[in-house]
Amino acid sequence: MKSAVTQTWEHAKRVSHIQPKPDNFYYGSCGTTLYAAARFDAGADATGEDRIQLQDEGSGLQFFRFTPSSGWWFVGSDAYPPSNECSRFAPVALARQWNCS
Repeated sequence: MKSAVTQTWEHAKRVSHIQPKPDNFYYGSCGTTLYAAARFDAGADATGEDRIQLQDEGSGLQFFRFTPSSGWWFVGSDAYPPSNECSRFAPVALARQWNCS
């Protein structure tokens, strides 16, 4: 799941060589829809351009959804500074579990 979510964000933001920050990957489900949120770090082979992209947006929580018919897709980012309002992108119960309701 982490790999698929990471690839989804790489594709959406045209960035590569990233990885989820340790202890900053959250997931859960509601019905048949899966939800995930992650913050990303530059990987070992990250370019200067990759690092700039991460500096601009990667430090905030990035939100994703998955349905069997559509796969994973990027749905949005938390604001900077963080708003801790995950419920804009995920069900309230999951947002509470992720400590960002």
